[in-house]
Amino acid sequence: MDSIYESLTELEKTGLTLRDFFNSHDSHSLKSAYVRLNPTAAVNLTDRAWLEAEYDFNALFVGPGKLLAAPFASVYLEEDALVMGKATLEIRDFMAALGLSVNQESNIPDDHISCVLELTTLLLANTRQTSPYRSTLTQYINNYLTKWVPLYIEKIKTHAQTTTLYTVADILFYWLDELKREYQYE
Repeated sequence: MDSIYESLTELEKTGLTLRDFFNSHDSHSLKSAYVRLNPTAAVNLTDRAWLEAEYDFNALFVGPGKLLAAPFASVYLEEDALVMGKATLEIRDFMAALGLSVNQESNIPDDHISCVLELTTLLLANTRQTSPYRSTLTQYINNYLTKWVPLYIEKIKTHAQTTTLYTVADILFYWLDELKREYQYE
């Protein structure tokens, strides 16, 4: 592991691994992230079960067709449930105020769950270094994450056809729960 990862807490490492899972672009990156989230999967997941998990991942988050659990905040925060709505612009402005932006070469909207997880992890790591980030992180969790990520998790659990995706939803749930316990309602 790179030295940057060695300095991260378990909560931060889990956030980045969840980011990697939701940002997976092929079978290898998807499986690699999942095995890091659930190490016993390396021996317990058959080739057939893994293929089913890949199909499930695509049906939930990628397409084709209507996404069963769209990975974009705007879908859950906007009345019209549109991607790239006002909520996308608001998180873009929030990141800009911190001097951050999403890599535009990736063509991933700023409110994609992978970007949200990475931003959360960055704020967590900076909070340990500089206390002013704590209020920013608390605001972000209370006013943004808790408003839509639970709905997203619910969609995953409702529509997941495999234990693999249901397990990831559980890991995301517990990760968010730990964040809320530590930073919510200060």
